[in-house]
Amino acid sequence: MRILALDWGTVRVGAAISDPDGKFAFPLDKFIDSQNAIEEIKNIIAESQVEKVIIGLPKGLAGQDTPSTARAEEFIAKLKTVVAQPIELMDERFSSVSAGKTLTSLGVKVKDQRAMVDNLAAQQMLERYLSGN
Repeated sequence: MRILALDWGTVRVGAAISDPDGKFAFPLDKFIDSQNAIEEIKNIIAESQVEKVIIGLPKGLAGQDTPSTARAEEFIAKLKTVVAQPIELMDERFSSVSAGKTLTSLGVKVKDQRAMVDNLAAQQMLERYLSGN
């Protein structure tokens, strides 16, 4: 089963997709602009024959809802009206921080990370999901 993972943000939506067997996670080669995210996600789902969508839900450090949580929930509600695939929410705390550390350890300069960090965060979330954690 092919799964799409999304790391929602106000500017960009990071995305990663699994292989058809649902064993490996790969970041998309481009980011999704938040302004056109619903349409782009709908197209990715159709083109890649995605069967499930995982979305990281932003929370505060202690797990509490934040203003970002509410905005993400609004986005998720809109997405649910246009896609038939099941949507599961996942705690995404620290996903972008972890992705940034990974990129830094690979020698990617901080200023160059902006375009990559969201997709890598989505990939890391998807890897956690696929491994059952």
